[in-house]
Amino acid sequence: MHRLISHNDWIIAAEDAKIDVTSAGLLYGWGVFTTLGIYDGKAFAFDRHWKRLIAHAEKMRVAATLDLKQARRAMEKLIEANAVEQGRARVTLVKGEAGSWQVEHGRHSELFMFTSVEAPRARNDLAITQSPYRVLSTALLAGVKQTAMLENLFAFEEARSRGFNEAILLNERGEIVSATAANIFWVQGDEIFTPSPATGCIAGVTRRFVRELAIRWKLHVVEGSFPVQRLLDAREVFLTSTAREVSIVSSFDVKAYPGRQARIAKLISREFQKLIRGATIE
Repeated sequence: MHRLISHNDWIIAAEDAKIDVTSAGLLYGWGVFTTLGIYDGKAFAFDRHWKRLIAHAEKMRVAATLDLKQARRAMEKLIEANAVEQGRARVTLVKGEAGSWQVEHGRHSELFMFTSVEAPRARNDLAITQSPYRVLSTALLAGVKQTAMLENLFAFEEARSRGFNEAILLNERGEIVSATAANIFWVQGDEIFTPSPATGCIAGVTRRFVRELAIRWKLHVVEGSFPVQRLLDAREVFLTSTAREVSIVSSFDVKAYPGRQARIAKLISREFQKLIRGATIE
């Protein structure tokens, strides 16, 4: 992570950032975030990420401190200040005063932006497994990209402890939801399948781009609720996120997916690379 950050639209050194110890974001993990790629010195699809952040913030009753235009400019200033060409950025909006520990005249919310030189890299050899932990699709904040996502982190660490790269989460009905930090797609025949938000998954920005690219190539995309058996019957599987971009899965537990059969995933990955390198996206 770079030394300079943006805190409530002020560029400061990370070590100088201050937040009230009674902030609800600190006490309860009350906040939302998004992560986006930086390519050639520009934040990719910033508007889409910000609009989703604000939609999720409204569900969590966190007030935004900036509007879209101000937030975009704040990100541009931070990228310039840190001289980032290729990397990632994270935007975090947390609740200020709330609950029984609030103080007088505290802030209603805090907005942080960070950048890093760590560039997203797609992989084509991901080994994934089924997590023993479940997602509750009917939870009040299901589908919200919130800062309090320890259960996903625990699921990820559990999978890593068994030698896998990622874990697939199921909900209380046994339906496929997502990976711990990525959306999931799979191919059967010439159709692409992905869980719908009704399963409890977070609808990622990269997921949306993948759907648009697939439709552009006249591929049929089916959203719905599916049992885990669908992954065992699939010809190819891939994950999507800002960090992973479009990453091809090589195996799911004992099921192997030969790389030569991943023609649709490779097509989507190639078209996504063209998109992030060449287009201006809002």
